[in-house]
Amino acid sequence: MKLFLFRLTCIVLMTGTLFIHTALTSAGITSTLFLITGVFFLYFLIPIMKKPLLNYFLILFLIIIGSFTPSNHLYWLPFIGFFIVEATSQLKGKSYYIFYTSAIAVCILFGILNKVPIYGFLLMAIIFIVSYFLYQAVENAHTKGLLYEQLLNEYRRLKRMSVEQEQLVRAEERTKIARDIHDSVGHKLTSLLMQLEVMTIQQSDVHIKEAKELARESLEETRYAVRQLKSSDTTGIQSVLQLIRKLEMESRLQIQFSLKNGVLSLPVSNSQSIVLYRVLQESLTNAMKYSHSKEVEVIIGMNSLQNLQFEVKNKMISNEPIIQGFGLTNMEERLKEIGGELKILRTNDQFILKGSFPIRANLTNQKSMKALMKE
Repeated sequence: MKLFLFRLTCIVLMTGTLFIHTALTSAGITSTLFLITGVFFLYFLIPIMKKPLLNYFLILFLIIIGSFTPSNHLYWLPFIGFFIVEATSQLKGKSYYIFYTSAIAVCILFGILNKVPIYGFLLMAIIFIVSYFLYQAVENAHTKGLLYEQLLNEYRRLKRMSVEQEQLVRAEERTKIARDIHDSVGHKLTSLLMQLEVMTIQQSDVHIKEAKELARESLEETRYAVRQLKSSDTTGIQSVLQLIRKLEMESRLQIQFSLKNGVLSLPVSNSQSIVLYRVLQESLTNAMKYSHSKEVEVIIGMNSLQNLQFEVKNKMISNEPIIQGFGLTNMEERLKEIGGELKILRTNDQFILKGSFPIRANLTNQKSMKALMKE
């Protein structure tokens, strides 16, 4: 915003000074107005041009023509200085150096033809020197930005590898503990259960039967603990929470995450939680790529049909039509496979993905109702 105000101030001062001088001297007001209009028309086209170098050459050409109008040529010099400085941020590499050397040649020719005083030459020389060092500073900042992005990507990759390695070590440790429990405690409980079974056959005693039931329950609990230890995957809404934390850690997204009451206790099946995980992952990845802001809002709740519903909102200030590419199509197909749907909405400044699918209990009830209706 500060840079925009600075540019606007420079344009107003240069144009205002030229017009005031032209109006006071009554020297070619129409031609001056025409040339100034052409200069700024070309200037405001620069951001949408593929080759802005051509625009700068045309602007330079119009300024040179302006110097031959009845208005004083010295009032056109600030325009040359302004566009030379502007070129440092718009032109890159070879294009900048071509324009820079051409502008020096034009200024020398301009000075000779119009017999510019020595202070005019000194002023232009200072502007050229300052613009060159400014360009070098801009290029250095751009190079540092690229290096920073590369380092950031490498950091994210190493962090991801570290997390995966940590998960692998934990999984191996869980497997080892589960194996030890199964081989030692499980084996001993099985032997104890067999001995109690033999004792029950030999003599019918209430205490022995109670001990046998207790041993059987302990064995079942041990087996359940072993199964839980061997299972390393997090499912359900908890996996979504882990995804949010992971993406916040790896990227610069600021995710505002909201869970409606009762969502954590919903009986979401493993296949449904996987679909929800993948769809949200793709949505947040799209937000990182295309959003005009780092703020993303994720809401998970239940709709009026008691189906699980999610919304992903991010800012998008663009009039371009939404093209449903592979990512959005893949999300839609995933939700359809579990009986859900995906809606793509667009407001003036927001892109919204809204999806829903029936949870396991509702899906079973719907199938039962359909079966009853057929009967």
